[in-house]
Amino acid sequence: MNESPLHIDAAADVIHAAKVQMKQNRQQGLAAFNDLFRSGTLPDPLLEGPYEGELLAVDIALVVTPVVEWLTSFWMPWKGKYFMAARAEGDNMFERKWKWLIRLLFPFYRGIADYGKDRLRAFTFKTRTDSGKVDVDRQVLTIDYDLPGNPGLTIRRIVDEAVQVADGVYLGKIHFHWWWGSWQMIGYFSLRRLA
Repeated sequence: MNESPLHIDAAADVIHAAKVQMKQNRQQGLAAFNDLFRSGTLPDPLLEGPYEGELLAVDIALVVTPVVEWLTSFWMPWKGKYFMAARAEGDNMFERKWKWLIRLLFPFYRGIADYGKDRLRAFTFKTRTDSGKVDVDRQVLTIDYDLPGNPGLTIRRIVDEAVQVADGVYLGKIHFHWWWGSWQMIGYFSLRRLA
């Protein structure tokens, strides 16, 4: 098993400190998230089952970023990810009450499945170990959405990466493949293993 750089409480504190720093000085907060990501290790053991997720920061474009941050401050249907390690795949968990919105935004998508009494799962992905898109000197868990069935103009253009920052705590980067051909790191998220 890899040595986790931080204890679970310390990891939560460092993630929280970077979130606070984002409010005081955006660039320093983003740098803190990046430093924490680079200090992480390849997840060991492989992720299995449900993980609670939190969108920590977005960094898309000058005008778009504040709009997305404002929206996600009161509306965040995404609740985490579900991993199936043996099959190297998984999907995302959402609040069930937003099923209508997913259907509205992606009317031809047929991959929504109920999960428990208040959740649903959607937008499948494949996982693999790879070098980071930006952090090419780091091994990361790559979470790739480029699969048939996912919406082609949006979801299939996303690749997430995750590293372990403590036992059961993971920090992720979100990358988007723009239509003109370039990749951009557009945000950070955390995952925490659910009991």
